[in-house]
Formats: sequence, C-alpha cells, structure tokens
Amino acid sequence: MSSREIVLWLDERWYAALERHLKNETLPERLEDYIDELCNHLLPDYEYEQISKEVYEECKEREAQREADRRFSVFRVTERGEQNCFLVEQPIDLLAAARSMRHYNREENTGSDFRHYYATATDIPQDTFNTYAQERRENTGRVVGAFDIDLDAGTFASLDAAEGWRAFAVRDVSTAAYHADRKNYESNAERTEKLLGYLAGKELPQQTQPAPGIGMSQMMC
Repeated sequence: MSSREIVLWLDERWYAALERHLKNETLPERLEDYIDELCNHLLPDYEYEQISKEVYEECKEREAQREADRRFSVFRVTERGEQNCFLVEQPIDLLAAARSMRHYNREENTGSDFRHYYATATDIPQDTFNTYAQERRENTGRVVGAFDIDLDAGTFASLDAAEGWRAFAVRDVSTAAYHADRKNYESNAERTEKLLGYLAGKELPQQTQPAPGIGMSQMMC
C-alpha cells in the first residue's frame, strides 16, 4: 500500500491555541478525522467502500505477515512457591535459556525473580502457554523456545520439536552453559553442541509435557 504525505504549514500561535482547546486528542489526530469525513462526504458510496475494503485487506495482510515473522519464546517458571507464565519477544533457544539461568543463579536476586531477567517479558495465561508450547512442538518456526523451569525443585525442562519435553537438573544446565561458553570464538552451533554433549546422560525421567498448572517437580514425584 502506497501513501502520500500531506504537509500543512500553520502559524505556531494557531497551533498552540488549537491544541489547548482540543480534548483527549492532538491536532494531527483531529485533522485525520477531518480527512476521513471529507472522503466519506465527497466520494460516491461505491468508491468509498471499494477503497475502504482494499485498505482493510492490505492492513490484514501486513498484520498477518508481521505475525508470521515473529520469533518469540515462552516460559513457565515456578519460584518461591508461585508459578507464572510469560512470553519474551526474543528467539531464545536452549543455549540462550541455559545461559540466562546460569547468570541469574550467580547474581544477587533479592526481591526479584527470573521473569524480570528479561526486560521484554509479558505475562500470559496458562492456556496461552499451552497453545504456544504445542506450536513449538509443531515446529512452525514462530516459537523458538518453550521452557518449564521449577527453581524450587531445581529442574529445567525444554520442549524439543522432535523429542518433546526434556528435563534436567538446574545445576547441570548451569554447568553445561559454563562449558559451552568457555571459548568465545566458537559459533552458536558449536556451543550448542557442547551444551548438549555435557547434558547427555543427565536427563531426568520426564518425557511428557507437564499438565496445565502442574510443575515438573510434581510430575516427577
């Protein structure tokens, strides 16, 4: 969809006076309303409806494309007896999540929690977490990582598209992240391979996705 810029020059005194008298909107917003009214009154109904439909469809296509291009990750974290689900607008894979866990455990976290480690974290309901976890399992490409972390029980689970949920002890994940990051010149793929190599044989006996509202520690009891 192409657009054309309209430049309007207005004496600052007129602008300031109009802004003072407008309520709950700015002058540019009011001018947009006037343009819409102008289109509605001057254009024949068939032309107005046709253009409106085209603009609406193009907006829908752009929004659908933006949604398809999203790359994000979801977490379910149990900490200090509370369970929370949140979404992070970042492509966080297993290595990045393990690295975050290691850094979080090594910092002073008095009064904070793991959710606040990610500045872009947004709370989501349990059902939404389950939906995105299923999308991760289907490997659509949008959900890069799905994680179920129980800091109270010391377990860290990652959802693999091919193998399902794989759980490890937090201490093993943190140590694996340390070994993976020892050489700064290695690629992300090489570091991930090292991480998985260290975790080999350390998987906890939990192969299925935890039920809604139930943490990994409860599932393994």
